[in-house]
Amino acid sequence: MLKRHPFIMTWAHATTITYTKEYAMPQAVRNIFEDYVKEKYDLVDCIAVNSGTSALIAPLWSLDLQPDDEVITTPFTFVATANAIVIAGAKPVFVDIDPDTYLIDPNKIEEAITNKTKAIIPVHLYGRVCQMETILNMAKKYSLCVIEDTAQAFGAEQNGKSAGMMGDVGCFSFYKTKNISTFEGGMICVPKHSKLDHKKIRSICDQGQVGKYNHEYIGFNFRLAEPLCLMALEQMKIHMTGIKAELGLRGPEQGHYPHVVYDQPVYSKLNLLGSCPIAESVAKKIREQ
Repeated sequence: MLKRHPFIMTWAHATTITYTKEYAMPQAVRNIFEDYVKEKYDLVDCIAVNSGTSALIAPLWSLDLQPDDEVITTPFTFVATANAIVIAGAKPVFVDIDPDTYLIDPNKIEEAITNKTKAIIPVHLYGRVCQMETILNMAKKYSLCVIEDTAQAFGAEQNGKSAGMMGDVGCFSFYKTKNISTFEGGMICVPKHSKLDHKKIRSICDQGQVGKYNHEYIGFNFRLAEPLCLMALEQMKIHMTGIKAELGLRGPEQGHYPHVVYDQPVYSKLNLLGSCPIAESVAKKIREQ
């Protein structure tokens, strides 16, 4: 497909400049990519990371979640969404989906909110965007953070606004099955209106460093390799039409998803349960198709 042509061009660029006197592609390449995204979407920060899962974990870690804290999300998603909540130290609370869109039902979120709720993670599936206005109003009412899982919806829009740029942070994946791909990778987009500390998130993605060898947080190496930053940059600059054309090419017909998250063995073992009959019915239908 024409979509893949930028990969060839980008890899050719990358292999010609990967080796410098220091035998590494310069940090400037990552900075160029991040600055391009920041300017394009009018963000306070863009952080290139090594996977969509890392993109979810870092903002959640920045909230300093405690074991009793809760994060609301959908059970009809790839397990990484809920895994990130568990890894960050909180409990996922599952809200059922809309039977037509298969996205989290915004009208069922409020009944799941408690005094332990800290955030909502709406998941934009198959290039479809959740009802963000309703979700954002709910979050504002209860002073909650909104972390958009936008792994499957880069380039999608709702009412003229870009998916992943409406909440407090947008988490994107560049995995090989996505409409923009560096084979592995992702990015964190922090809008200017965000309640989250973008500097802390960036630090967490770099082993918690604030300045060289000064570690203020527990972090991880979530950085995206420079050649892959270059690949993403070239695609965004010259092939957004193709990227948007691929939105929604993978969906229920391709088997996504045959099980709700809380039916996975490890969730049963951890007693992280749910009751979402619509999501369960949809997953069963996909499993049996």
